[in-house]
Amino acid sequence: MNERQLINRVHRVLSCKIYRWKINDTYHGGVADTYYSGPAGNCFVEYKYKYKAPKKQTSKMAFNLSAQQELWLTKQLQHNVPTYVLAGCKDSFWLTQDFKNVNTCTKERFELESIPLVDYILFIEQHCLGTKYDTKK
Repeated sequence: MNERQLINRVHRVLSCKIYRWKINDTYHGGVADTYYSGPAGNCFVEYKYKYKAPKKQTSKMAFNLSAQQELWLTKQLQHNVPTYVLAGCKDSFWLTQDFKNVNTCTKERFELESIPLVDYILFIEQHCLGTKYDTKK
């Protein structure tokens, strides 16, 4: 799997009540990969994916978040716009707003804080639809 396949996988099962936009902006560097919105809220998500994790627990995962992406995400967060990075490896995913440490996250931290993809999808649905909405398709 790669980033694009991960995004497609999420979008296929995400509630149809959520607007999803796969952003491809060649003029503005650093913009997040996706924008989601629903009646209860909106957010931006930058996706990062690694096919293989390092062997040592103390090794860095190195998800390659660029300085420009970190700056853009941080600025949105400062403006009270919910922004996240979803960093994945195999079937584990780390949802974070700790943009400064995305590239320095160790394998140990990643494994401790990671969640299954279904939990990430539920998070987006709850964030965008709220608890008063039925999240079924």
